[in-house]
Amino acid sequence: MEKTLTITIPSYNVENTLRETVDSLLVPSILNDLEILIVNDGSKDSTSVIGHEYERQYPQTVRVIDKKNGGHGSTINAGIQEAAGRYFKVVDGDDWLITENMPRFIDDLKKTNADIVYNPFFEVNDQTMERKLNGLENDALTAGKVYDFDSIADQLSIQMHAMTYQTSILKKHHITIDEYRFYVDAEYVLMPIPFVKTIEILDYPMYLYRLFTEQQSMNIKNMQKNVQHHYDVTMHMVDYYLQYRPLLNEEKRDYMKRRVLALIEMQYQIYFSFPFDWKVTSEINRFNKELKAKDKQIYDDSHGTMVRLIRLQPKLFYPVIKLREKVRRP
Repeated sequence: MEKTLTITIPSYNVENTLRETVDSLLVPSILNDLEILIVNDGSKDSTSVIGHEYERQYPQTVRVIDKKNGGHGSTINAGIQEAAGRYFKVVDGDDWLITENMPRFIDDLKKTNADIVYNPFFEVNDQTMERKLNGLENDALTAGKVYDFDSIADQLSIQMHAMTYQTSILKKHHITIDEYRFYVDAEYVLMPIPFVKTIEILDYPMYLYRLFTEQQSMNIKNMQKNVQHHYDVTMHMVDYYLQYRPLLNEEKRDYMKRRVLALIEMQYQIYFSFPFDWKVTSEINRFNKELKAKDKQIYDDSHGTMVRLIRLQPKLFYPVIKLREKVRRP
């Protein structure tokens, strides 16, 4: 029997949260439609043991893929390769889905043939457990309607937690995410876009995204520690955009460009977040030179006020930027 949905769970040392993740998916009425791939990325804790417990209990639904450590991207790659479901979704091993919405979600996936299925999602504060809904900015979009992607591309900026891809797109176009890197969510949400034609908008949330954990890659200290990872992913996506730019229509070109510019802006923000250090200006100069060498148009289009100043005179404006941050900091 063909599965409707494959959920890949990237899992590295998630023994404290994996049960919550998997339990949120296991609705008895949908098990025949669901494939759960727990991709153990060389964990050193009991992640694999827990995963195999579920595999023994639900052999027709749950499968564990034990692999050597390769980073988040490698777990997504393994999931894409092994996926048997018509649709594909990534749920990190420290996040979870809204259990009561699972049957409805599966039913909607059965009825659609859209390339992307979109759901709003909740950001969950790990300390307070407060939930914040992250939805579409435009309420005029009709729930349950399949849109031509290009017709609403200017209204979208889809995050990984909101999207479910048709698996055939990922397989057919050999979508492969960078390994041994953080911040590869940006690759996963962007690389299939040249091949996407349709998107269905659903108005109910599915994903619960855990925020404000010390281990989270988006924690500012971790972003500073892994600044080269973000650099590499940004440059990869610049190259990818430039590769496909001549082949894209205006709508997709603008969508991808907007997402790439957001990555570039974030790279500068990481640099600006470091404590005052003149060495940071050297790293900014390195980034500027490589970006300009790749494509002057992209370079010119990434022109926030602070960026323009730091490019103009790094030694002069870097102290000004740091002083501004200090004054603005609450």
